[in-house]
Amino acid sequence: MSAAPSLHRWLFLLMPLTAALAGLPGCSELGNDTGQISQRIGELARQPDTRSIRLASLTTFGWDRFYVFAPGTPRAAICEFIQANRNQCGRILRYEAVPATHTALVFALGNQLTHTELHALANGQLDLPPSPQGYLKEQAVFKVRRQLAGDGPGALILELQ
Repeated sequence: MSAAPSLHRWLFLLMPLTAALAGLPGCSELGNDTGQISQRIGELARQPDTRSIRLASLTTFGWDRFYVFAPGTPRAAICEFIQANRNQCGRILRYEAVPATHTALVFALGNQLTHTELHALANGQLDLPPSPQGYLKEQAVFKVRRQLAGDGPGALILELQ
């Protein structure tokens, strides 16, 4: 896989991240289940009066940017991105690939990984263009769009405002 020079530069800045991985289990969703932030997004998005969701209001840990990994992304690709070796990777991400029904959310503060979890697509499909630089905390405000289905609740789409 070929990466742009700016991505290599960014990954170099994240190298100290692996030192922070030892403290990660206390603030991370390690299993294959939907994370608490995702659950809160879903609760809010399903409320008829909710027009937007500010991601920062749903978190209790420090972060200044987040990254999204699509369904099917192999664990090895995420671990390469966060600079985790094979042993660390297995402790951080307990799935071989992001499940088809989820995306993976990775949060960072400076060059430190602060949180990772699975976000269920049923709680809102993130309509975001790919971004190796991630999304800034200030940008993480999502407009909630509801797609109606003929016989069911339909899909929840979350778009950057």
